[in-house]
Amino acid sequence: MAGNGIAGSAGVWVLGAFATYLLVLLGIGLYSSRLMDSVDDYVIGGRSIGPVVTGFSERASEMSGWLTLGVPSDAFGTGVMAFYNGLGMIPADLFAWAGLAKRLRKYTEIVKAVTLPTFFETRLQDDTGRVKGVSAFVLMIFEGGYVGAQIVAAGTLLEVLTGVETLVGILAGGVIVVGYTILGGYFAVAWSDYFQGAIILLAFVLLPVIAYANYGLPFDELAAAGSSYASVTAGMTGWAAIFGIISYAAIGLGIPGNPHVMVRFMGIDEVKNIRLAALIAQLFMFVAYIGAGFVGLYALVAFGQGGIDDPNNVMPMLTLEFFPGAVAGIILAAALAAMMSSADSQLLVATSAIVEDVYHGYVNPNASQAKLVRYSQFVTLGLGSASIAFAYLARNTPIYTLVLDYAWGGLGAAIGPTLIAALWWKRTTAEGAVASMIVGTATMILWTQLSTVVDAVGLSGAVEGSPFLSGLVGVYGLFPAFVLSTTTLIAVSLATRPPEGVDDHFDVFDKPLSAISSGDTPTGAPEYVTDGGRDVDPKAVTETDNVRAHVAASGYWEEGDE
Repeated sequence: MAGNGIAGSAGVWVLGAFATYLLVLLGIGLYSSRLMDSVDDYVIGGRSIGPVVTGFSERASEMSGWLTLGVPSDAFGTGVMAFYNGLGMIPADLFAWAGLAKRLRKYTEIVKAVTLPTFFETRLQDDTGRVKGVSAFVLMIFEGGYVGAQIVAAGTLLEVLTGVETLVGILAGGVIVVGYTILGGYFAVAWSDYFQGAIILLAFVLLPVIAYANYGLPFDELAAAGSSYASVTAGMTGWAAIFGIISYAAIGLGIPGNPHVMVRFMGIDEVKNIRLAALIAQLFMFVAYIGAGFVGLYALVAFGQGGIDDPNNVMPMLTLEFFPGAVAGIILAAALAAMMSSADSQLLVATSAIVEDVYHGYVNPNASQAKLVRYSQFVTLGLGSASIAFAYLARNTPIYTLVLDYAWGGLGAAIGPTLIAALWWKRTTAEGAVASMIVGTATMILWTQLSTVVDAVGLSGAVEGSPFLSGLVGVYGLFPAFVLSTTTLIAVSLATRPPEGVDDHFDVFDKPLSAISSGDTPTGAPEYVTDGGRDVDPKAVTETDNVRAHVAASGYWEEGDE
């Protein structure tokens, strides 16, 4: 059956390598299961993941099928303008590491928050439950859809490559993702991302290098194929070009709002290691995005404009062109696994929203750690099963439209402004955060249907007659949704009463942990202190303890034997 796909005889190698990957991932899950003693371990790895694995995992959890298939496909269709895929992503990820990572890591540890909804509730001192409830609902909806989209992408690619039924690929990939996530939680997710990301990075280094050895630089051939391929605006001018560039840049606005990326900052072992992890992530991103763009350009040179019927097959076909069957099988199986590396991260975030934020936050605040871990595993199984079913039902839906327009864009518009403001603006209020999340979610969903609405009300002629309006309607929805969400957050926060004692919180943000913990006495804590299971004796009374005491006063973190 494998010979029916585009991989031909190499399809056997793809299936063999894929099966081997799945066994390795299960092994990672089984090993990681020995490291889980608490819900902190399950959700963020007990804040014990090193910088190298964290850096790779942060990138692999986001790139997935968008990098392996989407960027080469975009370059094959538009030419050099596809390099703008990194226009928003690279600086946005750098901003996240430089401006958000340390503050989020320190604050969430101090108050023992392992999820973003819990962080929002604590930081904004919301005792109504609205901030946590709305943010948890947003995460469950968008992250759940994200999981299904990644699984269906992997199943579809497996069908294209080998000829097996899509259902077989969906079931195989979905069962394995759910299996090792249940077994090992964040430990398994982070290490599997590292394993898969390293191979994908190597592939996007080798493919352009081998293509260059065969064809030289591709730009002369691109210009000969059509002026638009060599144009940095794909031949567009005026407002069309401006809004086209804005759409590419706006993709990066999704980074701060996607919890499966932000949780990497929360799970790193030491604050001082964030700089190394950021360097690794940025190098990974830069090389991978440039390499993926060149893969699409060289596919144009190698196969011509009409040489590939489905642009999503660009990366697989160039891989099969340059590598022998065994090597191609390993690389393409890694591409499949990379899609699952995003699915596992998103599945874990959706699980934490239900167990930690809903069950532990509302239903049973006194639940024991053992019960929370057990329930997390049950919820992971349930959500994973639902995502597999969704993946099968949505198998004919355009994957990247679903991901960018709803999951990535929805999370970016709803969660991103609140996260940035909570870490940097003392005046942020719970009411502002809730209003921002609602406006961001609604705008992102409605904007994807804007063309249909314009047609329905009979304004399509007026829009098409105006270059500005035409470009605005077609711009990536995350841009207007993020702007409106941010504007709403600022306006409502300024009109409502801010939380008290925020100055103490920001003192924690602005100082290293050693300065917070040491004080004036030599009996203070050492250079680095973590709340992840390592106690220090003697222990000084510090600003950190004061903030903890403020949070503990609510009784939220009291634990019982249930």
